Amino acid sequence: MAAQQQMTQAQLIQQDAMLSAMLIQNSTEYYVRMSPVTATALGQALNIPLPNSGIMLSCDLHVQINMNITAAATANPIGAYGAVTNVSTYDWYGNVRSSVSASRLNSLNAYRQGRPYNKVPSSENGDTAGLLYNLPTAIANGVNLDFELHVPFAQGGGSLAGALLTQTSNGTCSINVQTIAALVSGTNPHAPYSAGTIVVNSITVTPTFRYLMPVTFAPTTLPLLSLSTAYSVQEIRSPENLTVGAQNLTNFPAARTVWSQILDYVNGTATNFGSDITSLATIINGATPLKYWSPHDKLIEQRNLLGADDIPGRYYFPFRSRPINTNTFGSYQLQVVPSTVNASAHLVVASEMSYPMGVPLPGLSV
Repeated sequence: MAAQQQMTQAQLIQQDAMLSAMLIQNSTEYYVRMSPVTATALGQALNIPLPNSGIMLSCDLHVQINMNITAAATANPIGAYGAVTNVSTYDWYGNVRSSVSASRLNSLNAYRQGRPYNKVPSSENGDTAGLLYNLPTAIANGVNLDFELHVPFAQGGGSLAGALLTQTSNGTCSINVQTIAALVSGTNPHAPYSAGTIVVNSITVTPTFRYLMPVTFAPTTLPLLSLSTAYSVQEIRSPENLTVGAQNLTNFPAARTVWSQILDYVNGTATNFGSDITSLATIINGATPLKYWSPHDKLIEQRNLLGADDIPGRYYFPFRSRPINTNTFGSYQLQVVPSTVNASAHLVVASEMSYPMGVPLPGLSV
């Protein structure tokens, strides 16, 4: 009986892969720019509805903040991405698929493509007009903080797992963009600026959606297994109880397939390139090390993956070649041993993962 059930499961996976390949090959791919969403003040959440069309793969957001700099500003290493503290995606049932800061999502995209997003070597022609990325610091009126942010809905790499079936009349999927309360902060190293005086005039977020439109929309032609899988990037903040020389353990999400993680060690008002930690590790059942890194090992690995350094205090853990299924053992945990702990030091861990939705797909709108 078990063998028969296993064979049936294997057949479902094989059929889903075949239907996914056929859908990708035979569908028309749309890349559509929609009307911008605006706000007049920081700290607001901007809601962006997804079009009710096709099968949604991703969205590119152009974030632009028009401002007056009345006293020269000093940029933080996090850069312009610190202006958006959270990007959340919602499906038709109102379930939160992803909830992550723009900066951590940008780093995840960079590691997936193998180079910093929106950055080019100095030997190439740069974006002098600030069209793709701009973080002005000089005194001026009407200048723009600009950046592009890629928001994936699907696992990628030829897989449709997690793609949103937006061709439905059962609800509307959406993206929620939360802006920071203040662009300048002397105590928050994840704000865009550490000093200066800035007055915000307007905030504009313009979405461009990438989706597939199949030739025929019918349950028999759709990869239901992939569309019934959620792709998610979720972050959690650990309690502020770090101690020098003591291990700090952050649990992996339960009942998930984890593809990668990004850790930020925000050491009070400081971020450092590995000088304030002793070791990093993934362990199982609270005792057995699965992978272990010194700060030097981890930073060299990141540099090889990215071709550059990420922002200080950030560490990337790739599991895509061998994803971690957290059902395999009793527990998986990320272990950090700090060597320096300042006041209000804390950890933020963002997990890229997938999991079965556990709810039926919405009805089609054809």
